[in-house]
Amino acid sequence: MALLASTVRVAPSAMALAALVAACDQPKPRPAQPTPTAAVAPPALAGPPTTDEALPAQPQWATAYMGKPLAEVFPDQGGQCVGNTDVVNLYYRGSSQGLRVEGWGWAPEAKAPVARVLLVDEGGRIVGAGETGKSRPDVTAARKDITSSTTGWQAVTAKSAGGVDAFGLMPDGKSVCRLGHLNL
Repeated sequence: MALLASTVRVAPSAMALAALVAACDQPKPRPAQPTPTAAVAPPALAGPPTTDEALPAQPQWATAYMGKPLAEVFPDQGGQCVGNTDVVNLYYRGSSQGLRVEGWGWAPEAKAPVARVLLVDEGGRIVGAGETGKSRPDVTAARKDITSSTTGWQAVTAKSAGGVDAFGLMPDGKSVCRLGHLNL
């Protein structure tokens, strides 16, 4: 009997060791792994396109405003509008460099798109300008109170870092409204 008790005490340790050794003796079947392909790789982050063209000149109507404080040129900044400064959509890398920004703007009182757009730097100085009249059917689809599909705008600036605020010139030509901010 003493022999049997001694064997029982050893048996659990011996069995555990035998199970561990047995588990290591053969490779275990594993499911097949797919071969990596371009379709499996994560897509590259795409930024705005670039062009080797030079930054276009500012619109003629805006040249007298460039570099001046917005508050000096348009003291009335209380115009009411809705809109957005959406995205940088093109980088110019030619002899004069800069970028093009786009968005949309609507003057509810006039029931018309904002007349034009000015870009202003962090110090309140006018650093770019652009025209409205671009087709934006997505805006009228999302906002039934906006009745024109030409609320889109594009503006250019030589500024390429920091941030810009976009201001829409109201249809009265005397006041501006803030359309939004964009970090460059």
